[in-house]
Amino acid sequence: MKTTAKTSGKSAKSGRSAARKKTTSETRISPYDVYETFNRLILERLEQGIIPWHQPWSVKGMPANYLTKKPYRGINLWILLALQHESPYYLTFKQAESLGGRIKKGAKAIPVCYWNFVYRHKETGRNIPAELVRDYPIDALIKTCFLKEYKIFPIELIEGIDWELPETPVDNWIPAIEQCEAVYAEMLNPPKLIHQKEEAFYHPQLDLINMPPKPRFKTAEGYYAVLFHELVHSTGSENRLNRLGVAEMDYFGSSNYCKEELIAEMGAGYLCGYTGIENKYLIDNQAAYLQNWIAQLKNDKQLLIEAASKAQKAVDYILMTCPF
Repeated sequence: MKTTAKTSGKSAKSGRSAARKKTTSETRISPYDVYETFNRLILERLEQGIIPWHQPWSVKGMPANYLTKKPYRGINLWILLALQHESPYYLTFKQAESLGGRIKKGAKAIPVCYWNFVYRHKETGRNIPAELVRDYPIDALIKTCFLKEYKIFPIELIEGIDWELPETPVDNWIPAIEQCEAVYAEMLNPPKLIHQKEEAFYHPQLDLINMPPKPRFKTAEGYYAVLFHELVHSTGSENRLNRLGVAEMDYFGSSNYCKEELIAEMGAGYLCGYTGIENKYLIDNQAAYLQNWIAQLKNDKQLLIEAASKAQKAVDYILMTCPF
């Protein structure tokens, strides 16, 4: 009887613990599950012909947490843009509750993720708190990273809060072409830019970008979109971010080649949104790339999150100060 009672108590305790876990907005789950979740969200839109990184930002601003004002980055940015909510602001369940709000009945939470790190001692295997890491020799520790997922809600699905939203900016944007020129002109140690051949490419050995002359493009925006694509490629050179697929060139259609193209497209999407140019065009062979991405994403669960992260780093490098 004692054994039964003890087991039953554990079960009840476990049930209560599980119930508490379900109420929290943050969950640690396996990387595979996180990759699967975000792959599915993006694939659904790609198969509908929606390319999240070719969606212009809302005039109301970039997706951000309403309470902290911190913008979402990497894959989270593209997920939220693709969902096309009325307002670009979001809250977790607990944040909404702290402001006196409540989630509307039937509202579905949106998953977002971030990387977290754990340090372990090589010999003992004991976890080392982050604040104590500096007390150990670097070669005595093992650093393990994992993805954590938490849930957020768009503010239009939250009731009971008197929202204080910033006014929509009016006529305060620098002219798009000036902004585009500034991206290259203000980049630290940019690659050489020439207009000699009738094709766009980045040459890593020579560290130069060749662009067709501007008159070859139907619009100025189209020219800068392609320039941004090549500029993102240039960040992968050995003397910059040393990214596989640029520093070590691979053949057309290879896995590394496709990954690098996806990084360049996502990074160009950031820059197009940042400069305010209309992002309604597709680069050459976009349709072929899109189909290739769908196949790649189905076969490589990590590709999307990793590409978004590397595209973010490329943009941070180009702009030096990150606006996202």
